[in-house]
Amino acid sequence: MKKILLYFTTIVMLFAVTSCGVKNDFDIGKVSNIKINNNNNVTLSIKDNTLKKTGTTLILENDSDKLLHYDEYYKMEIKKDKKWHKINVELCFTDPLWEVKENSKKEIELNWEHGYGKLASGDYRIIKEVYFEGEEENAFNISAEFTIK
Repeated sequence: MKKILLYFTTIVMLFAVTSCGVKNDFDIGKVSNIKINNNNNVTLSIKDNTLKKTGTTLILENDSDKLLHYDEYYKMEIKKDKKWHKINVELCFTDPLWEVKENSKKEIELNWEHGYGKLASGDYRIIKEVYFEGEEENAFNISAEFTIK
């Protein structure tokens, strides 16, 4: 009996750890109310030849004279009826804080398969919140748009 209970507990714990953010089909939510700041000094783009249905490489470029901060968190939205809509998924992230030095850029690897699954054809955008050092209260959203065919 103890072996069965231990086995069952292990499976439940394993399921709890591995199921966070896993969803085969996502639910398209309400029209997005996220404001994107088209700050010319900070841009987010998709690196050429890296876009797949399960992930991509982003390029976060800081053309300012200030240190830029970001974390691993991102959101993805889908365009439906010419409007951006939230995608209702539960994602898990760790909490490290990253930086992009003045007048430089960083590549960010994304694999969204465990949250969003393999994306179907459509127009999407990835949204990241960033802020300049010492200006956390002035954080702003930037985005990179892409199309899956």
